[in-house]
Amino acid sequence: MISRAVGSEEKRDVHHCSFYEAIKPVKLCDVEGFDSLDDLLIAEITDAVRPAICMTERCDHTARIEPDQDQGYCEACGGNTFVSVLVLADLI
Repeated sequence: MISRAVGSEEKRDVHHCSFYEAIKPVKLCDVEGFDSLDDLLIAEITDAVRPAICMTERCDHTARIEPDQDQGYCEACGGNTFVSVLVLADLI
């Protein structure tokens, strides 16, 4: 949570995670053969490309893309909806 002073009041900005932002990392771990997101991140720390998953509701297509990608092209559904595991884990 980020907070900042606005006048004499404190305003809080809360990041609300969508259902798919929560469930897609779990699906990606399953596809990649890991028990947890931590295990996946540790195993992938030295690679130039990282596992990613399409964030579209009915598409679970996975691929390996640049670590900072948050709008990669999905060949399965055609959307710019691919997100790297590092972005999903809020590390980038």
